[in-house]
Amino acid sequence: MKLSDETYKKIISEIMKQQHGTGKVFNFLVKLDQVETEFTVAMPAEETLDKIREITVSIDHYELPDDEYLFYLGAGIKDLNPAVAHLKIIEDGNSTTVTVLSNAAEGLIRQKSNKKAIEKLKVQLGLLDEL
Repeated sequence: MKLSDETYKKIISEIMKQQHGTGKVFNFLVKLDQVETEFTVAMPAEETLDKIREITVSIDHYELPDDEYLFYLGAGIKDLNPAVAHLKIIEDGNSTTVTVLSNAAEGLIRQKSNKKAIEKLKVQLGLLDEL
C-alpha cells in the first residue's frame, strides 16, 4: 500500500498551488514526511468511510485497489498544511481495520502534520476525545 514518494509530492504540491498559490513546495528545506499506523474501529467499512469522508476531500484520479483510498485533509497550524492520507480499509464482521499512510510536507519548523491528520481521523471515528 504505497504510491511513489514523487506521486505524494505531486499531489501535495497541487493542493498547495490551488489553496495558497505557492509554486514548487519541495526543496532542500521542505521534505516529504510519512507516518504509517493501523487501528480498528467498531463499525462496518462503509460507515467508517462515510465518517472519514465528512472531514476529508477524496482524491480520485489515481488507480488503486478496491480496498484503498486517497484523501486530503488539512493539518498543521490552522489546518493550512495538507496531509494526504492513503487508507486501506478491511472489514471483518462489524469492525473495520484502517491502515493509514499519512504524507505531508515538513520544513524547518515541524508542524507534525501527519500526527495531527491521524489524530483528526481517530477523533472523527470516535477513537480519541476532541483535540
